[in-house]
Amino acid sequence: MQIHETAFIVSTYRSYHEDVSRDPYAKLWNNSKTEALIPSIVETISPYEAILHSIRNRFFYEELKDFFTKNKGGILINFGAGFSMYQFLLDKNVTTIEIDKGDILDYKKNKIEKWIEHGELPQRRIEYLPVDFNTSSEDEIIKKIKPLINKRPVFILLEGVLFFLSLAVTNKLFRVFGHLQKTGDVIGSVSYTPDIESTDVYKRLLNYFDSHNDKNDSFNHQTLTHQFYENIDGYELITFKDEFTLLQKYAPQISVNSKYDILNEHLYLLKKI
Repeated sequence: MQIHETAFIVSTYRSYHEDVSRDPYAKLWNNSKTEALIPSIVETISPYEAILHSIRNRFFYEELKDFFTKNKGGILINFGAGFSMYQFLLDKNVTTIEIDKGDILDYKKNKIEKWIEHGELPQRRIEYLPVDFNTSSEDEIIKKIKPLINKRPVFILLEGVLFFLSLAVTNKLFRVFGHLQKTGDVIGSVSYTPDIESTDVYKRLLNYFDSHNDKNDSFNHQTLTHQFYENIDGYELITFKDEFTLLQKYAPQISVNSKYDILNEHLYLLKKI
């Protein structure tokens, strides 16, 4: 399995619970190969993955909608965008900068342009910037992005990415964010806390990925403490929620006894000060 395949899996998860994810476009990415793969993931790792990813999408959709209602004509910069479709759920005046590996963006751009042409998606202003987080320097990333911002309000989204990165690369990205944003701008981030490492469900996750991973597309298994976010220079931690708590809000009909029974990601919002 390569990292880009997880983007197909996550988009398919969102399509299973449109009422929760609020993403009617996720199903455009559905394909038979991914559909055939998901049952083994659900059986091997956890039966709750689809609903949890839908909840994650819902949380950030609502935060993005609120931010861009208050900050007209702003920019969403989606680091590690994968096949997320927030840009089509937001107001047409929002510009989106999609950042990911070049092959993923080329594939996504081609598909998006065809779907817009055929009327399956609304017209949106989207920039596609290929960036390898591991090899690109801070200056290289900043020089690519900063000219596109032009002092507009910025919401940076870092969703489903940090698990795959090292701490050094993570720190580099947050330094980049500090150079791109101004006071009042927001970062949305997702990560696991270290206490998950002792849970059976997390061990099953690592075992699955390690046993199915393409050796030429390796990745880290990163977790981060709350203190990491509290200590980011130039930012204030304004909100954090875990998916176990949000499950009770967005899908109360689904019963989970303990947060340690699920892959309980934490969702953070930070404001530039």
